[in-house]
Amino acid sequence: MSTVRFNLKDTNDQNKETLIYLIFRYSGKRLKYSTGQKIKPKFWNENQQRSKSTKQFPQAPELNALLDKLEHTTLSTHRKFVNDGQLPSYEDLRTALNVATFRTVEDKEEKASTTLMQFYEQLIQEREASPQFTKGTIKNYRTAYNHLATYQKKKRITLDFDSIDLDFFNSFTNYLYSPPRKYSTNYVSKLTRNLKTILQEATERGINTNLKFKSKKFRVSSEEAKNIYLTKEELQALYQLDLSKNLRLEKVRDLFLVGCYSGLRFSDFTQIKPEHLRMINEVQVIDIFTQKTKEPVTIPVHPIVDQVFKKYNDGTNVLPKPLSNQKMNQYLKELGALAQINEEIIDSKSVGGQRVEEKKLKYEMISTHTARRSFATNAFKSGIPSISIMKITGHKTQASFMKYIKINNEENAVLMAKNPFFN
Repeated sequence: MSTVRFNLKDTNDQNKETLIYLIFRYSGKRLKYSTGQKIKPKFWNENQQRSKSTKQFPQAPELNALLDKLEHTTLSTHRKFVNDGQLPSYEDLRTALNVATFRTVEDKEEKASTTLMQFYEQLIQEREASPQFTKGTIKNYRTAYNHLATYQKKKRITLDFDSIDLDFFNSFTNYLYSPPRKYSTNYVSKLTRNLKTILQEATERGINTNLKFKSKKFRVSSEEAKNIYLTKEELQALYQLDLSKNLRLEKVRDLFLVGCYSGLRFSDFTQIKPEHLRMINEVQVIDIFTQKTKEPVTIPVHPIVDQVFKKYNDGTNVLPKPLSNQKMNQYLKELGALAQINEEIIDSKSVGGQRVEEKKLKYEMISTHTARRSFATNAFKSGIPSISIMKITGHKTQASFMKYIKINNEENAVLMAKNPFFN
């Protein structure tokens, strides 16, 4: 059910005027909008969500009429979109409310009074409503926000833009490294990069003037993760598994192989449909816009991918219905064990600020993203030029692309030996 409430920004001092915010909850979303109006808390009726009619506050009828208008505007705008089979974005609602309050931009006073955590929440809401940002990106923002909120509560402090300096940075990263969290260096690096993105956005909007986050010391260097790829022989072993009596694993195996021979991300290779296939000079290709980068890619169809398409093609789909990424990762480890992909791997990484080594069997490290790395590495080892592979993987620089190439020193030596230079 969609509801409108009006909350006061600060109720600590009953005699100090404070902003009135409109809060609108709809379809799991939450809009926070400043009405631009102020009132002393002692004149506010919390139960009725309106100002009290008293001699000391003669503006009550006017203010309440405006709040009624804003509530009506919010609900009617929402209803209009729903009737058209859509959900309004935060910007749609803000635009309607700005018209109702004769504003075209946010008040300077409101902008100046926006706290770090308020801005963080607002930005997440804006990006949830934008088609430019994936669910995964929004989840990363939300996760980083929750860590910051928990840190704030644990330390019994209130974070604001002025709080962000190197002392805060060191305290926050130590908190993330300490028990019971003991996060990895790469995870902490990811969280701090996210925070810097938020601070940069607030700076560009004129909300933040504290630039201490731009210091070179305000960063955690990530380390190269121990990621695997599957060799052509291991992929063949997966392909040759007889899974006729286990349809669950058969469908997961087939989907995974499409990723291994196309280089597409999980969000893309699970969405391939007949309309994404076409012929170019008698060569069948996959033509698809990638969800993350919103860019078109054209990929030749590998014979194994062609076999998978023919297996499931019913005129509407060419692939089985995908599972969640989490479930698929779980089943891929079962498949890897069945295919005896059990090479021993030493997984080394920093956890809680300490270097930790752990022995794992290779199949335990298989995930949906292994498919993309396998494609890039096997294509590279086969002699396909990097620039051609990058056209498919979407990497913009050779440096970022080479991080995907997972060959060890021995494999590199064998590849070099096959070059005419060594013959």
